[in-house]
Amino acid sequence: MREDVIVVGAGCAGLVAALEARRQGAQVLLIDRGPIGIGTNSALSNGLFAGPTINYSLDNYIEDTLQTGRKLNSEPLVTLLAKESLSAFPFLRSLGIDLVELPKGYRIKSIQSDHAPGFTLVRALMRRVKDSDGIDLFPGFYVIEILKDGEKTYGVKGIDREGRLVSIYAPAVVLATGGAGAIYLRTDNQKNIMGQGYYLAAKAGLRLWDMEFVQFYPLVMAQRGLPSLLLYPPYPEEVLLINSSGEDILNKYNMDLQEAVSTRRGDFSAILFQECLKGPVYMDYRKVPLHRWEKPPLNLLNKVKFNFRKKPITVAPAAHFFMGGVRINEDGQTSLPGLFACGEVVWGLHGANRMSGNALTECVVFGRIAGHNAALYSLSRRGVRQLKVETRLKPSHPLLSHRRKFKEIKTEVKSLAWQYAGVLRCEQGLKEGIHKIAQLQQKLSRTEANTTEDRKLKEDLMAATFTVQAVLTASISRKESRGCFIREDFPREDDVNWGKNSCLSYDWERQTFFLNYEPVFT
Repeated sequence: MREDVIVVGAGCAGLVAALEARRQGAQVLLIDRGPIGIGTNSALSNGLFAGPTINYSLDNYIEDTLQTGRKLNSEPLVTLLAKESLSAFPFLRSLGIDLVELPKGYRIKSIQSDHAPGFTLVRALMRRVKDSDGIDLFPGFYVIEILKDGEKTYGVKGIDREGRLVSIYAPAVVLATGGAGAIYLRTDNQKNIMGQGYYLAAKAGLRLWDMEFVQFYPLVMAQRGLPSLLLYPPYPEEVLLINSSGEDILNKYNMDLQEAVSTRRGDFSAILFQECLKGPVYMDYRKVPLHRWEKPPLNLLNKVKFNFRKKPITVAPAAHFFMGGVRINEDGQTSLPGLFACGEVVWGLHGANRMSGNALTECVVFGRIAGHNAALYSLSRRGVRQLKVETRLKPSHPLLSHRRKFKEIKTEVKSLAWQYAGVLRCEQGLKEGIHKIAQLQQKLSRTEANTTEDRKLKEDLMAATFTVQAVLTASISRKESRGCFIREDFPREDDVNWGKNSCLSYDWERQTFFLNYEPVFT
């Protein structure tokens, strides 16, 4: 089997990258650890795209994105995002996706009103991918290494469904693995999104940028027995947000619910986090008229086993999106030749906070850019190590499985991240967190993986502990609050001293990060 481009990750960014690489004539292998498309965060999304419209100029869109990011964005990438979005929306329409124009972007109109818009998006992309003769699908393949020879990549290594260690060679690899929301105890992400892309990139020698900036979504279901689902805007004006003392939180803090969620997520999440420390916070839909439940987004709640019309539901903030990640150039290529990246794993577009709707816009725009340029790179290097080889790992020993121990460590990691690297941070907590994550890493290293499932769980946890360590290390040095990053001990934004980007490199022998800062790239 000859591959020109390997795409790792089959969410929106990866699917788009695969389609664009194939359109340039490349033979593409699309890999995902789970089922293609459906098991990703893209399928859970609200289908909202920020971008220029008839009444929202390109310049205004750029300025709003930079302002939301508190000027830590890479301005060239933001400008490129804006310009390329003008062709991204017609591209989506060419796939049969119905986009409804909004004042500051577009929203997907689901084919069926009770389907999440993200599912409509992913299904349309999957259909086009499956209809493409030159795109091979490899679900159930867990990538553990980006292969490189000297100063360039030549493929990936991973574990297939049979537990075999498999190396797949290709001149170009596109990393589209998503973020790391599931390292936290509370998240609206898919449960396996634990920083694998950051870990793979660092093992390949890449640096990580601005890992302290993690966005929390303020309104996520926290009712016992129910999944942690995001409560989508827009919210009916009749909705109330009540704290444990029965106070109307929006009146208490003089906030508008729509504005708080769209433009003040960091502050709003901090407020709700503090209210939750005192007792449960409730979202009350009981006064919403019956006819509103027949239309999106409320009709999506009809599938949840909870009677929203008769009783309030418990809500709380949850980890939602990582602004930090790997650096790319305007071709979507990382500092390692042949390795491209797109989607949430990438740094640069969002700065200290992500503007609502820019996640999907980023996936489509930079998925197309990464796929296009990965194909051009690969096609100029055909004949370079394009062989697929397989070797067997040592046989699994199910009776010696440490699955329970790995799951215990996973719970500890998620609790640690939530306590020390969560919505609110302080120096003492960050120091304690760094000490405790090192202990967990030692505990993890001593735990053997004796089955295929164990091996994958351990890889997940190595990525998770690595990512938590990165967030803690970057957080303790930034002595200010900015965007979604809030230090209780440094509550103000400080442009004079901290208007710069953090940059982490990892020493694998010492198992520690080295941190430096660089001026914002303009």
